[in-house]
Amino acid sequence: FSDLSRPLFLDIGCSRGGFLVDIASQRPNDFNYLGLEIRPIVVQHAKSRVKKHGLEGILDFVGCNANVDLDRLLTIADATDKLQMVAIQFPDPHFKARHAKRRVVTQELVLTLAKFMPTGATVFLQSDIQSVLDDMRLQFRENPELFQDAIESEEKYLDENIFGIPTERGVSV
Repeated sequence: FSDLSRPLFLDIGCSRGGFLVDIASQRPNDFNYLGLEIRPIVVQHAKSRVKKHGLEGILDFVGCNANVDLDRLLTIADATDKLQMVAIQFPDPHFKARHAKRRVVTQELVLTLAKFMPTGATVFLQSDIQSVLDDMRLQFRENPELFQDAIESEEKYLDENIFGIPTERGVSV
């Protein structure tokens, strides 16, 4: 990143990076934007969009498994107290019980994020599958000393995406 003093916006499971390209284009001075995606070929495509949209120095993509590599990546990036915004949108649902361990949002991931996020930072969760959203939300709600849900009731949800920018998946559902 060209300005390391900027806060960090992290998109876990960014896919082809369309959401980050759009938000970084609209808000280029607000954050350094980092997208993480587990599929290498998809990361290559996302990286090709950075130069095409003139976002060098403020937007980057890394191919990794967030559940394995996140702590190391954020440590290398010296992201302690800089991680102001995290988006986890439309992750793979892994419906089968035996595959639940493959879900992106785990207690380990929540604790890793908490290690780098200052008080008042935001985690935005979104899914088109209610049970997946509920499970992700529960993982964060189980740590009320670290994360506070903006909505007190577990049965209520935000009506709209807080960014006003849909993901590529969000547009298709």
